[in-house]
This record gives sequence, C-alpha cells and structure tokens, in this order.
Amino acid sequence: MKSPLLFVATVLLLSAPVRTLFAAAPTVHPKPIRGEVIINRTNSAWESQQLQEPCILPNPKDPKRLVMFYSGVPTTNRVLCFIGKAWALKSDPFTWHQDEYNPVFSPGKQGWDSGSIRLDAVLYVAEEDAYYIYYSGTTASIQDRIGLAICPAGTDGYSGITVAAIQRVGTAPVLAPESAAPYFEQMASQAAVLREWDTKEKRWDWFMYYSYRGKDGTLPGLRLATSRDGKTWTRHFNEKDPRGMGQIFQSTPGAYYEWHQVFKLGDTYLLSIEVGIAQGKRWRPVIAVSKHPVTGWVQTDVDAVLQTKWEGLYRDDTIYHVATPAFYQIGGKWYLYTQACPLPANSNYIDGHWDLWCFACDRRIPTLPGFESIFIPGQPTAAEAEH
Repeated sequence: MKSPLLFVATVLLLSAPVRTLFAAAPTVHPKPIRGEVIINRTNSAWESQQLQEPCILPNPKDPKRLVMFYSGVPTTNRVLCFIGKAWALKSDPFTWHQDEYNPVFSPGKQGWDSGSIRLDAVLYVAEEDAYYIYYSGTTASIQDRIGLAICPAGTDGYSGITVAAIQRVGTAPVLAPESAAPYFEQMASQAAVLREWDTKEKRWDWFMYYSYRGKDGTLPGLRLATSRDGKTWTRHFNEKDPRGMGQIFQSTPGAYYEWHQVFKLGDTYLLSIEVGIAQGKRWRPVIAVSKHPVTGWVQTDVDAVLQTKWEGLYRDDTIYHVATPAFYQIGGKWYLYTQACPLPANSNYIDGHWDLWCFACDRRIPTLPGFESIFIPGQPTAAEAEH
C-alpha cells in the first residue's frame, strides 16, 4: 500500500503544468561569424571598382604592426590597376589604415607593363632588408607576364614604401609565357611565391606557382617555376598531370584558376586559390596541399571553403563571389582575407563591385588524410570547443 504522503506528492507532480515540467530547452543560436569589409572601394577613386590581392606581412621593424599591399581598379578605366599599401595593429586585424599617398605602384610609363599591372605576391627578404613585390603586367588589357619590383623596408618598415623607392628589376618580366612545346603558353600571370632555406645546400630555394592561358584554355590550372635568387626562373612541366597539361595538380575541368597564396603549416604546404567553377559562375576559395613544394600537390574538395556554408554570414547581396583568398595567423588566431562582391544584376562577376573583407576563422576542418588541418570561417563544433 502506498504511503499517503507519497500519493499526495505523486498527484501534485502529475497535476503540475506541463510547461513547468517539460519546459523546452532554450534555443541555442550559433555565434555569428565575424566578417567585415576592411577597405571599401568607395574610399578613393583609384580603387572605386574593385579591391583585391591582400598580401599581408608582419612589419619587420615593428612587432606590433602589420603591413598590407593590395590592388585597386578605378571605375573610370577598368583596364587599369594600381597597388596601394595599408597598416594595422596585430591586436586588431580588422582595422586597416590606408595610406594617404596611395597608390604607391602604377603601370610603367613605357615597356612591357605599361598597360596594366596587378599584385601577385610580396616577400620580405631579410638579408636585403627589402620587400620583393611580384606582379603581373601587360601592354594591353589582360596581364600576361610576371614582373618583380624591389623596395627597401626603410627605418620603420612602412613609410619608406613609396613611388620613388619601389624599383622594377630590369626592363623585362622575370617570367614570360613560353609558346614552345610542351607549354604552349600565351600568358603567364598571378604568381604565388615561396622561398625556403635548404639546410643541406645552405641556400635559398624559390618556388613560383603561376596561372596561364594558351593551348589548354583560359586559366585551366597552376604550373611551377623555380629559382635560386627570385629573379631568374626556370619553369617545370609536370609529366604526371592526369590531364596532360603539366600542372602541379589535377585541376577541375571548366574552372578558372587565378590569384593564389602559398604558405607552409607544420609539414604541409598549402595553396589558397581563387577558383571560378563553371567559367566563373561562382568564385570561391579552394585549397591544395602537398608535403613537398615541387611534387605531390593535390586539390581538396572545391566546396570545402565555399562561402554559402558560412552560416549566418553569407548573403547573395554581400559575398556571392569570394576571390583572392589569403589565410593569415595573427596573434594565435586565423583570419581569411579576400575580395568579395554581391551578385551583379547581370550575373557577370566582371561587373561586380568588390571590396576587401576579413573573416574570422574559428572552424577547424581537415584537408586530406595525413596533412595539416586548416581554420576557415565558421564556429567550432562542440567537440572542438571543449579542446
């Protein structure tokens, strides 16, 4: 027989409002991904159509600051492109200060790069205390050769980057397209450049990953050139490319491969590439990885870093296209810097209005088995948050 007290307690429990006993768990909304425009194209006339190619380096003379080189295109003449500079504190990588004297580098007054230029990569060469600025240039409208300019870092690593201080290396490009077999190139452009110390040979080895046009089509993939000094380059043709194009990895048919960044993370070399799937229908960041700078490159899933997966942040009217992607670890955290634009009314990305963006990267994803993982825009899973 039940105890009277137990019976009363049971009746009271069962008669309590359901909303009290089985109250719905509070809805957990994921923390918004932080993504902001860091340089707006409307700030200046020289960059009023689009901004692109954020090349960021630690200031070699000021450990608290960052230096950024980037390109801009004016609405008044969309064939032209210029290069400017900006700085930020490492403690605040979302706030950038453009230089009042921008642009600091422009198409030449004559010669092979007098038509237009576009920024490719920037390296700080400590033994020369100088910035090596790789860029694509042309006498026409589409950049078709790769050049080099050098600028002394100066006393503070920033103020000395001026029109007068940036000097072209020679009067010819450092890498021109090779029309002979097996390359059949009509254009070579958009170089990502890496240099690495060879402890055995006691020398610097330089690696250039470049885009091209020619027999294989428009921007069909990436090829490799190497150097001992960053000025004289030797191209390579990868005979193992399954598509027979001599590219460093098997590219996606019908896609455009353009501006890219290269860096090393742990034992993994990574390329962050802007890829326009289906002839530029949707530009997005894509990752390729290798354990060696010359061989073994493999492209990862082309949708792995796709911006439509950036929950709570992606919108057609802000970042429909994302291009010129570069990952940087700043103050122990990862950030993705890109250009991005809304979906143009005519759906042609060429007519897009592109600003420079920064995205916080808090979500860790694998690349390929045996290779380092990377951080991309997004929030960590519950398991990742615990660690």
